[in-house]
Amino acid sequence: MARRNENVPPDLERMLDEVSAATMRRSALWLDGRFTEEISASKWNWTDGGTRDIVDEGLLRSSQTRRELSDGSVELSWPREYATVVHEGGVRTNGKRFPGRPWTQLPLQELPEVAQKIADQEIRKWRG
Repeated sequence: MARRNENVPPDLERMLDEVSAATMRRSALWLDGRFTEEISASKWNWTDGGTRDIVDEGLLRSSQTRRELSDGSVELSWPREYATVVHEGGVRTNGKRFPGRPWTQLPLQELPEVAQKIADQEIRKWRG
């Protein structure tokens, strides 16, 4: 494999690659769990004025899929035809609106701080 920058020592380049990969992998696992927590939390506003979870029959939650891609990125998805409507909100056939329950929003806001902590842990592993 060709080196990206001849000015960077090989050990540092290897460390950066491994820390980046581990941080991505661990961050994706953390997100996976947080998204499930958010779907399961009884905190979402509903049309009756109360709050509820998003579980119903559990099909949306159980459809959550995490794939590690060849470029090192990770894809999290919910391959149910109604996932976007649940996340963003929508309109029933009778014309009544129902609110979105954006279960990805809070975990994605939390991610930078969590990923930084994970990266710091991975760097400390390298330092011994």
